[in-house]
Amino acid sequence: MDLDVSDKVASVVSGTLALVTAVVAVRRHSRGRRGWWAALRPVWRGEADAGIVHPHRFGGYVKPLSEVYVPRRAVPRLAASGDGVDVADLLTGAGNVLLIGEPGSGKTALVRYESARSAQRWLAGRGRRRRCPPGPVLVSLPAAALVRQPLSAALAEAYPRDGAPLDVEQAPAPGRRWLVCVDALDAVADPDERAVVLNRLAELARSPGPAGPSRPWRVMVTTRHLAEDELAVLGDGYPAYHLAHFTDADVALLAARWFPDAGTARRFLDWTHAQRITGPVHNPLTATVAVLVWEGGQAEAATPAGPAALLDEFVRALLRGGRASLDAACAALRHRPPDGEAVAAWLDTRHTDLVEVAATAAVAGADPVAAVVDWSAAHAPAVPATVLPDWPARVRQILLATDLFRADRHALASVWPSLVEYLAAGPLARDWRPDEWVTLMNTGSARFVALQAISRAAVTPAFLRARLTEPVGAIAAGHLLAGRGTAAAGAPAFRADVLAALLTHWSGGADGPGGRDAARECFSLLTTLAADRADRDLLHEIAADPRRSGEVRRAAALFFALRTRNAHRSRAVR
Repeated sequence: MDLDVSDKVASVVSGTLALVTAVVAVRRHSRGRRGWWAALRPVWRGEADAGIVHPHRFGGYVKPLSEVYVPRRAVPRLAASGDGVDVADLLTGAGNVLLIGEPGSGKTALVRYESARSAQRWLAGRGRRRRCPPGPVLVSLPAAALVRQPLSAALAEAYPRDGAPLDVEQAPAPGRRWLVCVDALDAVADPDERAVVLNRLAELARSPGPAGPSRPWRVMVTTRHLAEDELAVLGDGYPAYHLAHFTDADVALLAARWFPDAGTARRFLDWTHAQRITGPVHNPLTATVAVLVWEGGQAEAATPAGPAALLDEFVRALLRGGRASLDAACAALRHRPPDGEAVAAWLDTRHTDLVEVAATAAVAGADPVAAVVDWSAAHAPAVPATVLPDWPARVRQILLATDLFRADRHALASVWPSLVEYLAAGPLARDWRPDEWVTLMNTGSARFVALQAISRAAVTPAFLRARLTEPVGAIAAGHLLAGRGTAAAGAPAFRADVLAALLTHWSGGADGPGGRDAARECFSLLTTLAADRADRDLLHEIAADPRRSGEVRRAAALFFALRTRNAHRSRAVR
């Protein structure tokens, strides 16, 4: 009996030990399987921290982006209707995506917000697969990083780690893929460099081919409007979507999230009506600027009413906020006789000029600090760098203090490119030259400066009517409509005439400036504009309007036929 009891006790003990051993083994195996989570945790922490900070303080506390962000929608470029899709669905889809948005439409904010939100959800999962968020692991990269190196090397440099570098050729987590957000393709100003980036992206879509193994990554590219030949390089590998504008409900949601109570939000919305900016605030940048100006007590200064006055007041407020750095440089110059006093007096009244020079350089892809140093050497009473040895460092600090620029690895970069372009447009807005404006509108790297210039100069697009008979004028007008540069460009009669001119030059196979294929550019603009329901309706009206020439009506009908065919082909590829 005692022996039997002893055997039973031994059996229980050995069973318990086996169970404990199994549990320990399972836990160790689980920890090993969660090694991917530990390796990616530093990446997620950086993404989560970077995504919640608003780029502009504007004299006080500004709510984090995560608290005021408004979810976005996108419309397929070849959509049969105006109904869009949630951008969140594009992030979790199957293939690559090209997301096109006008200046200030919130492309970079979208990437920052979604990257931060994804990182926070992965961190909260703590490596347990049942608690991990659905969808991919997001990482982001400026398109300029692909000029001199391929995607894998650029990501390894952007996300340095103590262990092995970030490798998108390996799945980030069991059963998951990477989503690489390549932001601001349009910011690569040099045409040759942009061609390099476009070809790298196109090659990513082709590799490893339909018969090859499934890739552990997909790519989402964000950009402003691209020329048709640039879109052709990306081809069917990147189905294109247009980032939709804010609706009235979106603007109301932004106000509700930003302001502490419904009454304050309502007063802000009433103010946008009084300022005649209810249309412009459908652009997220303009909406954010309006909120900051109104909240900062600068609303009364934003006169006359309109978006140009609003941006002007915002930029002037940023310059006022960063004035201390300029004053410090002037004080240092005054302590450097004999030429320091004269240079300081010259510099004291040229704060805006200095920032405009830096902005013009930034838009062209040049070094803003070097541009200001060269400009000051050419125009100051004496070369500032010979008076003040640390003059380049002073210039750098003056520019950083405006909140318009941020420190990058190699040079200063724009915080909000649209505001920097607004400053670069200053000289043309003050000395309006229509022919120069048309040339800039037909130059991809300068187009958005031209859009800001026509808005700041308060010039109506009526001067373009006489130019619609020439391809260069019709294309410039088409880009004006696509960029929503002025309120007058929204007049249906003017928009219809521009659409008709684009149809005429497209169907006629016209050549464009510099030997470019103007017909192709006209078709690209028509496709871009037709993504908006109002312009699509105007095109239908043109096709049926007996007052239009038969050539234009036939071109409109042919355009819709080709658009439908291309839409079917795009869906088949996806």
